[in-house]
Amino acid sequence: MCELAEEVSEKKSYALNGKEEVEAALEKGDESADCHQWYAVLCGQLAEHEGIQRRIQSGFSFKKHVDQALALQPENPMAHFLLGRWCYQVAHLSWLEKKTATALFESPLSATIEDALQSFLKAEELQPGFSKAGRVYISKCYRELGKNSEARQWVKLAMELPDVTNEDSAFQKELEELEVILGH
Repeated sequence: MCELAEEVSEKKSYALNGKEEVEAALEKGDESADCHQWYAVLCGQLAEHEGIQRRIQSGFSFKKHVDQALALQPENPMAHFLLGRWCYQVAHLSWLEKKTATALFESPLSATIEDALQSFLKAEELQPGFSKAGRVYISKCYRELGKNSEARQWVKLAMELPDVTNEDSAFQKELEELEVILGH
């Protein structure tokens, strides 16, 4: 529902309600990889509407729950995709955001583009064609690592997949831009 909503307040409301439901499920027992995965997703959705301190706090929670989902279900492509997203975001944090995280939580956020790439590739290995967005991120990672030939290959592979989610549709423009930047 959150993804279908158009108003920011409505998106936030759906995400908050969903997070409360998953919290209640986790209180009954925390052995469900799906619950941890969806808790992470909802943390990420809520973080989009928060200030820097809350976003960082949500980032730590997101990572904790993705790690728990992977511990319970290591062959879950979605959890690997989510870990890739977390690594990609952390690798792109500004100096100020990293310093804020360290000051607030006494624990620096650390991840590299290579870390993100490995997680996205693992999701693809577990379920080829798992996600158009995943293939876009693979292409972006390769480009940022200076591996343009591999980036072009993944742009092509991403173009082959249909848009399944709103995120996939949103990435179509980015794919077209990557195609131009990387050359055909």
